[in-house]
Amino acid sequence: MSDVDLVGTYRRISEVLRSAQRAAIEVENAPDKRKRLRTFSFHEAAALLGTKPRQITAFIKRLDHVETSARTRLTMEELLELRQSLHAGSGRLSALPWRRSELGEHLATVVFTNFKGGSAKTTSSVHFAQYLARVGYRVLLIDLDSQASATAQFGIDPSREVGLENSFAAWTMAREEGRDLPAASICQKTYWPSIDLVPGGAVLAQAEESLGRRSANGKVEDILYFDELTCFLNSVGDSYDIAVVDTRPDVNILMTIALHAATGLVVPTRATMTDLASTGEFFAHLASYVADFRDAFGSGLDTRFTKVMVTAYDPTDRSQEALVSLIRERFGDAVLPGEFLHSRILGTAGFGKETLYEYEPSTDRAAYNRVLASANGINQAIEQELQRVWGGGR
Repeated sequence: MSDVDLVGTYRRISEVLRSAQRAAIEVENAPDKRKRLRTFSFHEAAALLGTKPRQITAFIKRLDHVETSARTRLTMEELLELRQSLHAGSGRLSALPWRRSELGEHLATVVFTNFKGGSAKTTSSVHFAQYLARVGYRVLLIDLDSQASATAQFGIDPSREVGLENSFAAWTMAREEGRDLPAASICQKTYWPSIDLVPGGAVLAQAEESLGRRSANGKVEDILYFDELTCFLNSVGDSYDIAVVDTRPDVNILMTIALHAATGLVVPTRATMTDLASTGEFFAHLASYVADFRDAFGSGLDTRFTKVMVTAYDPTDRSQEALVSLIRERFGDAVLPGEFLHSRILGTAGFGKETLYEYEPSTDRAAYNRVLASANGINQAIEQELQRVWGGGR
């Protein structure tokens, strides 16, 4: 087959697959062709807020635009308003756990990364971002993966809606050219009112090229290219409490700049020998990189915690059970407590392009509750690591 034939073949395949993705996004989110977040029952709201249903009822009565007798559910926007009301009335930090800059609590960044694809890295990062939003934090999700699975999860078509002007590539190109670009201009609102997104896509190749050119220049002012994500995050001001970063599953410059910005690293892996071997190679790479960087610049990374997350865990699989027991015995608290369970519920939710935090089961609620509890437990453990970084007095 000639090069011309290959180009035509590849373009046809690309267009078919892109069209399928666009159709899925539009059909599943009719009529406005945008994803929407479901509403929450009073029982769910009370559990999320750590309060009683009667307090929610009293709050609803204060909303002039709503007939209380007709109201049975709350939007996420109303949950946020109720959080602020509870915090103002009681001072309870758990009601509104925003970072306290007056106490020196800075924007924290959690980077999800590993060498191996299929480790549920994007699933883990998106669920963590949504968990944080549910419990009251202001979150920025940064997609540094050119596959853009996290971006697509939020109903944005990477092939049509993400370009040089609204991805991290916009920032790197502006910095290379000496132009000022407000960081907030590429932080997009999502249908989750507490989550903004820096979308990813194939255009991130241009960010890689831009950072690569700066790395190769050898100029003193360009050697600090590895701090570009840190500079970007410093530029978003006080708008967020936690940034969550999803990276590409290989060694690349965007992953490297994420390492330098990380308050904490989370390394998702499945409990199989192949995945654990790949994860071992990833940690060998980290050790080598940190040592080389320290030798070159006299300092290491400022990462405050690094945790292994066991994903897609099947407790009925004896081999997985044995492997998890082994890594917990050998590595102790370097492994997050609990496992993110594998469940057909994830497939059911995923069919509708929904996460566990968006899905509302109509059947088999017990199975849903089990996998949801596993996600909550492991995400809460990461949240506690962040709170320790902030000072632990929460």
